[in-house]
This record gives sequence, structure tokens and C-alpha cells, in this order.
Amino acid sequence: MAKVFFHIYKYLISRKSIFIGFLVILIGILVFFASKLQFEEDISKVIPQSEESKTLNKIIENTNFSDNIILNISLQEQGDPNDLSLYATEIIDSLESQCGEYISKIQGKVSDKDMQKTMDFIYDNLPLFLDQKDYDYINDHLLIDSIRSTVQSNYKTLISPSGIIAKNMIRKDPLGLSFRALKKLENLKISDEFEIHNGFLTANNKRNILLFIKPKLPVNETDANTGFVDKLYDISSNLNKKYNKVSSAYYGSTVIAVGNASQIKTDIQYTVSIAMTVLLLLLILFYRRILAPFLLFLPTVFGALIAIVALYFIRGKISAISIGIGSVLLGITIDYSLHILTHYRNNNNIKQLYQDVAKPILMSSITTAIAFFCLLFLKTQVLQDLGIFAAISVLSTSVFALILIPLFYKPKEVKNKNSKNLIEKIAGYSFGKNKFLIAFLFVALIISFFTSKKVTFNKDLNQMNYQSDVMLKAEQNLDKILNLSSKSVYLVAYGDDMDQVLHTNTKINSLLKQEQRSNNIIRYSSNGFLINSKEEQESKIDHWNQFWFGSVKSILKADLIREGKKQGFKETTYQPFYSLLEKQFTLRSLDDFSEVKSFLTEEYILNNKELKTAVSLVKMEESQKDHLKELVESIPNAILIDRKEISETFLGGLKDNFSTLIYYSFIAIVLILLLFFRNIELTLLTVTPIAITWLLTLGLMGVFGIEFTIFNVIITTFIFGLGVDYSIFMTNALVKDYTYGSKDISTYKTSILLSVITTILGVGVLIFAKHPALRSISVLSLIGILTTVIVAFTIQPLLFQIFVINRTKKGFSPIKIRQLLFS
Repeated sequence: MAKVFFHIYKYLISRKSIFIGFLVILIGILVFFASKLQFEEDISKVIPQSEESKTLNKIIENTNFSDNIILNISLQEQGDPNDLSLYATEIIDSLESQCGEYISKIQGKVSDKDMQKTMDFIYDNLPLFLDQKDYDYINDHLLIDSIRSTVQSNYKTLISPSGIIAKNMIRKDPLGLSFRALKKLENLKISDEFEIHNGFLTANNKRNILLFIKPKLPVNETDANTGFVDKLYDISSNLNKKYNKVSSAYYGSTVIAVGNASQIKTDIQYTVSIAMTVLLLLLILFYRRILAPFLLFLPTVFGALIAIVALYFIRGKISAISIGIGSVLLGITIDYSLHILTHYRNNNNIKQLYQDVAKPILMSSITTAIAFFCLLFLKTQVLQDLGIFAAISVLSTSVFALILIPLFYKPKEVKNKNSKNLIEKIAGYSFGKNKFLIAFLFVALIISFFTSKKVTFNKDLNQMNYQSDVMLKAEQNLDKILNLSSKSVYLVAYGDDMDQVLHTNTKINSLLKQEQRSNNIIRYSSNGFLINSKEEQESKIDHWNQFWFGSVKSILKADLIREGKKQGFKETTYQPFYSLLEKQFTLRSLDDFSEVKSFLTEEYILNNKELKTAVSLVKMEESQKDHLKELVESIPNAILIDRKEISETFLGGLKDNFSTLIYYSFIAIVLILLLFFRNIELTLLTVTPIAITWLLTLGLMGVFGIEFTIFNVIITTFIFGLGVDYSIFMTNALVKDYTYGSKDISTYKTSILLSVITTILGVGVLIFAKHPALRSISVLSLIGILTTVIVAFTIQPLLFQIFVINRTKKGFSPIKIRQLLFS
């Protein structure tokens, strides 16, 4: 291997200008194809695919789970209640004029026009909105005493100030059947604590108005939504100054996502920018070349581009998540450049350089790549894409590093080779001879056997979200009036036929109605009682016709005329109602219902080509969920969806996949090392520190109560890769020193220390971040990386000393596995 790269070097060094031109053209070609790769941001691709998960994914994709922004407008104790409505009116106008490009609709205000349209639709289709209780009510009010009381009440209403408004409705519906049907719209209310007042959804205390803003853009498009959220806060800030006794606050997934993205950007700008500045200065001073840091990253850039282009031809479209994870793992590839630069700095003999670094770098890259290729055995597209991306990146980066760095880097002549900097002095220290450190590691290893079992996986994404003080206060205020802390689940009716879906949705509504009466749920929101299938509509119309069959209508008409005359009414006063009783009602389509905004058809029902769905929202205690789930399972084509539980299941699946990766990778690494070393003892010497590092890392996590999360579990692969890298280089260094007496182990350790420093500066510095996800990544990185380097510098030399060097000093051959097994 060393000879091959040395010959490549000799061939290219005399044709350097031509090769630079070739690299420029290559970058252009790679960038061209890389730009054609399409990315998808579907988090469900993380889920291991099975028939059950595919069905669930399809239902979720075709169900309208509105991630609305809740706008809570609050009135202070001494404020004027009229200002509340004025504020709400003005903020709606401002939102529509300034944020129209971002907002699909604003709910929470009911106009007189919409209310009248709702009343007219209900009246014109009255049988569709009545149930048995309504017919019992009608039956009771057909008695002469009830008719007399009803007519007298209507008369009093007509002579009151509101009589002018109520006149037409009394004539059309003297028994108030439309109002009974209209009252059922309360099932669409989010809480019993709210009512419609002055056209707004207002709390019963008249001090809170809620508006619901439906964004046009998905929650995950944080870049575009940042401008939207900024405008929202600007509008509220200006109105808060104008109405000093009224204020508003926003809460919702979009606002939280933007806050998270903004905080991550801020954290990275302040921490990583400082870290990168320090890192660049350190590398420039250490290697005595201004362009050295940039040369370090050049092979990584080529490796990443080649991997992306390969994915373009293999997949065409990949998950953006896999590239995001892969970019973190690319930190491993920078090590190859560090090793080459460090060895070249200490020995500018090109031939010797390749003899020192070619084999360990290729071993490290191949073992790491094979570990990533193991992801192809998992049934998760994101992790498969990650495996291809990371594996090709690692392999190609190692090759480019071996070719480019010796070609473009020329180390300065060191005048005093005995003068060593701090890093080199640390690298020269024999950690394996420090008895205190060895004893400490031995005790820590024993403790880790027990504490490692305490490490858990935190599936709650909410704990990984960053929320500012403003957002926390908004959440607390909303929780007081909406009970946000209670459990929310969705019951979804689904199928290929909309009529069947509506039929199932009606069954779900009946079930929820019964469960609420039994206090098994807190409340529910559904329009299953409003929008029925054709079969149910026909049944309801038949019920109406049968109820009014025969002399029932004529008797009621006679009673109304007789009692009306006593109050001075004409015989034709209730003529519109008599016409209603004679009307031949027809079936209504979903489009007809959709025209009535109050029915919230778009919010609850989705009529997609792929799948039809109707959803009901249920508020309940956690302990009640299993009971409700059992009831729903008895209804065909109905499912209970707990978005939090699904998220936790998805994350649990991702965690399991990464755990499987570690096992697969370890086996693959052992096999590759056996192939390279052709020696069982050297293979064990290399993999033992890796296993010890993993156990110690888990043990320390258990001691300090650190949990795995969706974010930091990815870093475990990064740590695992570094452990492999360090172990391979240490083994090669120990063997070289033992075989040739070269005493070059300090050079290998120097390059490893530089890798540790760059990694800590790049990732560990995020310990100062405010975002909990970034902090969790940083904490695990610091623990893992420091444990990795300590074990590599201590355990490996110690084992080599015990089983090889000490035995040869006594005149024995290095210990063999066969001797242990058959002695």
C-alpha cells in the first residue's frame, strides 16, 4: 500500500499544474451532480419499515393534524373589556395585511354572515342534525299546554327590543329546533370555558380571546417561518403599546420550532465560531503554515462530494436527515489529514511517511466504512442512506488525504528538534506506566459494570426543545384555560371510500359521547355528529318523515293557529314552518358541508386520493388511554393515534437501530483487523480498548445520570469511530517501535492528541450552549472522547508491555492465544 501511494506521489509531483487543473474540473463535475440530488425531510423515514408501520405512516400522512399557532389575547384586571374585542379586531387586520403570505386562515372570529349561513344550512337540512333526544323534545312540545306556552313566549320575544331580529326565525321555527341543532356545535369547542362573545371565542371570564392561526408553511421550514414569527411579535409589540391594558402571546409548534432553530444558530455562532478561531490559530502555530488548516479539510470536502454524487446515482432522492447526521460523523475523516500532517512535520521523508501512515489510515478507513455499510442490513431508509454516505466519504477521504496532503504541504525545517511544544510533551509521557491512572481505570471499569445498566433512552422530544422565558409563560397561561398538560389523542377513521369513512366517524362520535358521559374522557372535539354518510342521512330523513306522518302535522298546525289567534297572530304567521314540514329533504355531499365554515370540515376531514380520513380530538388522562384504545380497535378502519407515543416509538426504533449498528460494527471491525494483521493477538490488542472505552463511557453516563437522546445517540457512532481510529494507530505504533526500535510512538500520540483537541473544540465547546439538545451532544462527546484517548494511551501500551515486551525481556516469545487455550 505504501509503495502504491509513493509511486502516485512521484508521478503527480512532476505534473502538479496539470493535476490542479484536473482537481478543479473534478470539483466542478462533483458540484454539478451533487446539486441535482433531491432531499426529503420526512421524519417517518427513520422508522424501521414493516407492513404495520407503512399503514400507520399512510394514515398520518393523510390526516390533518393542524399545527396551529394559538394567539392568546389577555386583558389585565383594570382593563376595559371593550378593548379586548378592539385589540382582537385590529390584530386580525394586521395579521391579514402584513402576514398574508404566511397564513392560510385565522379562526376564532365568527362573523354575522357566517353565523347566518350556518343557521340557514341547518334549517334547510334540519333532519340531518336531529337525534332521538330532539324527537323526544318535539314530542313533549306537541302537547297543547306546551304549544300554548311556546306561542306566548314567541309573542313576548316579538314585542321585545330584539323582536325585529328574531321575527323571521320565529316564523320559520316556532319550536326552536334549529337552535337545538346549533347547540350541538359546542362539540367543536376546544373547552367548556369558552363561548362566542362579540363574535370572538372568548373565555367565560371575558378576559381572554383565543385566535387560531393556521400557517401555510410546514413546521420544519424554519428558515422561511423565521420571518413570519418575527412579524407576529412585531405586530403584538406595537399593539401592546397602544393598548396598555391588553397584551397577546403566541404558542404553537411553528413558534417553538423557530425558537429552537434561532437558539441553535445563536449557540453555534457564539461557541463554534470562537472554537474555530482558536483551532485555526492552534493548527497554524503547530504546523507553521497558514494554509495548513484549510488543507486539512480539503480531502474531507472531496470525500463528502463524492459520497453525495454516489447517492445521486444510487438513490436520486435521499433523506436530509441522513446527510445531517453524516456531516457530524465526518469529523472522523479529518483525523486522516491530521495523522499525515503530523508525521510529515516530524519526518519529511515521503517514502518513510507512506510507510508510517498508509497502512493504519487505510485500515482505519476500511474498518469504519465497513461498520457504516452494516447499516444497509437495517430496514430504515435514513440509516441506509447514512451508511452509504458515511462509508463512501470515509473511504474516499482517506485516499484523497494520502494523495493531496504530501503533494501540497511542505513542512518547515525544525531547527531544534529536541525542542517540544506542550502537545508533544504530553504525547511523550508514558501513561501506561502511571500506576495511579491504571488503578483508577481499573476501579472505574468495575463500577461501570453496574452503572452502565442504569443508562436509559429519553424519548421525550419536548425535553430536548428550547423554550424561552416568554414561551414558557405563554404555555403556562394557556394551560390554565385549555388544560394543555392533559393527554391529547386523535381517533381517526380512514379508508378509500369517503362515505364509509364518514360512517366510521359517526360511530366514533357516538363512542366518545358515551365515554364522556361515563367520565372516561375529559372532553372531545369532533364533527362526526354533523357530517354523516349517505346511509345515515337517508335514515335521518326517513325518521323525520315517519315522525310527521299522518295527522301529526295537521294537528300541530291547527294548535299553532288557534293559540296564535289568542295572541293576535295571523293564520299565515307560521307558514314558513308549515312549508318546512312539507319539504322533501335531499342528501348532502361533503362539498355542501364544507361551504359552512362553522362545521370546520377542512380541519377534521381530508378527502385525498391516496386515503380519506376523518379525525376526532380527545382530551383525557393518561390512565384512560388503554381503555379507549381497546374500544376503538373494535371499530373497523378506526385507529387511536397518540402523536407523542408514535414519536417515542419512532425514536425507540432509531435507538434500537443504532444499538444494532454497534454490534454489527464490532463484529465487522474484528474481521477486518484479522484480515489486515493476520494475527489474533494484535486484533485483540486493538479491539479490547474499544470495548473498554464503550463500557467506561456507559458507566460514566450512569454515574452522572446522563440519558441517551435522539440527538446524542448519533454521537456514539462518532465516538466509536474515533476509538477504532486511535486503537489502530496505537497498535501500529507499538508494533513499529517493538520491531524496529524507532521510538516514533510519540508522533502517533501527537496526531491523536491533535484529533482530540480539534474534536473538543468543534463539538465539546457546545457545553456552553443554551439549547438542551446541543448540550447533550457536547456532554456525551466530552465523556466519550476523553475516555477514548485515555484508554488508548494507557490500556493499549500496558497490554502490549505485559504480553509482548516483558516476555521478550525474559527470553520468552510474545504470548499466543493458542498457548493460553492448550497450556
